[in-house]
Amino acid sequence: MSTLQNLLALVVLIYVLCVIVQFVQEGVKALFDTKAKTMEKVIQKFMGEDLLKPDQVEAALTSHGLDGLAALEHLNKDDFRKLMDAIPFTAEQLRILADANTTVEQFKDRAEAAYDGAMAKFQKLYAANNKKWVIALGFAVVLVLNASVIRIYEILTVNQAVSQTIAATASTVSQPNQGGGAPQTFDPDKTREAITKELQNYPILLRTTKYPTDIKDPANDIGLIIMGILVSLGAPFWNDVLKGVTGVNNVLNSGGSSRTPQGN
Repeated sequence: MSTLQNLLALVVLIYVLCVIVQFVQEGVKALFDTKAKTMEKVIQKFMGEDLLKPDQVEAALTSHGLDGLAALEHLNKDDFRKLMDAIPFTAEQLRILADANTTVEQFKDRAEAAYDGAMAKFQKLYAANNKKWVIALGFAVVLVLNASVIRIYEILTVNQAVSQTIAATASTVSQPNQGGGAPQTFDPDKTREAITKELQNYPILLRTTKYPTDIKDPANDIGLIIMGILVSLGAPFWNDVLKGVTGVNNVLNSGGSSRTPQGN
């Protein structure tokens, strides 16, 4: 039972680290405006370098009360066609279309037909970029905190009181963080407060001051690499694992009382 309790506590801690990484990721995305930049790349490949440039599309979106290029992901192709009708083509763009024996309406029809495919490409590219950020930030957070999975598990094994306390939070720890744990609108102060709260609730994760002694232990370095890999799997994955392990733990703690008694 103690082994399962230790594993449950460890899964809780990994999940909390994932939530912290997502808070940090929100800050990075807000700082670098990654969604809009990804959409800009898609538009340039979708429309070409000279037709319907990103700044023209963004200006049209703004005039319709929409916030930046990222708002395109919420439009369907009919909405996009209406948006194009509000975009004035430059003389140079009209010349390019004329040289290609294409009218403005024909260009709009083709763009409308290809819109769903372009948005699917955007989602795929944005998800891939997010995954790269999760991996990079996951390792960065683990290294900053010195959150070695080997060292943490050793502490949980030795200190059963700590292990039990953390395991007891398993059924509720993911509830405040449904939907990924990241705020809808990035606020540096609120994000900082949220991360601080997580670390205060689980101080075992904050081992930065132990670096001078831990760095001499090769096992600690291996534990950091393993923890970075585990955290890079993401909060949704560990949320599912947490629910599964919690369910097994609850069944074992109930002594199988939930099973239907066999009749005589």
